[in-house]
Amino acid sequence: MKTIAEIELATNSGWARALAKGEILRVTGMTGAAVVCFNAHDLKERFDQARTKVYNMRIWIGAGEQLFSKLNNPMMTIVADGFAADGRHDLQYGMTSRDVLARAAREGVPARWAHLKGKPVPGHGCLESLASALQPWGIAAHEVPMPLNLFQHTEIDTASGAIRPLPVRPARPVAVDLRAEMDLVVAVSACLDLEAPEQRHPVRVSIA
Repeated sequence: MKTIAEIELATNSGWARALAKGEILRVTGMTGAAVVCFNAHDLKERFDQARTKVYNMRIWIGAGEQLFSKLNNPMMTIVADGFAADGRHDLQYGMTSRDVLARAAREGVPARWAHLKGKPVPGHGCLESLASALQPWGIAAHEVPMPLNLFQHTEIDTASGAIRPLPVRPARPVAVDLRAEMDLVVAVSACLDLEAPEQRHPVRVSIA
């Protein structure tokens, strides 16, 4: 893959840029990374978790499957998935935000963040990181869709409906390649990833 742009994201930071149809976004990491995308010619058309699950008929997606928009159009195709041997990418949860983290620290809600109760609250989460990165396109925080959470393994109990994220992370940096199926604006955040054993490696983003 001939790289034409590359950047390393610090934990709890974001990045965004235009991606032409046919170009490939590679995200490499060992901890969670949230990915969202928008039609570059109509920013109101954005990635949608629910339609992605319906059109793939899967609650987890991997190589060969596509990300769909709210208008039912394919936006990206996962062409390679280096995480497949370790776990699955999440399409159930949303993302951290300043308000969610504050509530977790205050109430221990959701239960997955109960360990934050009474502890200092991070100043922001993925929502703010993505919104900051998308400012040049005039995309406000409330317009940022729920993301594809790479490297964030989630288990679902189909009998009870219980959702449980697990700290399943690769032991070495792995890459996921996503090909643009239309001209896009893409954004990636390097998550706080509070379920990971530790912040072991920054997230690297490259375009080819």
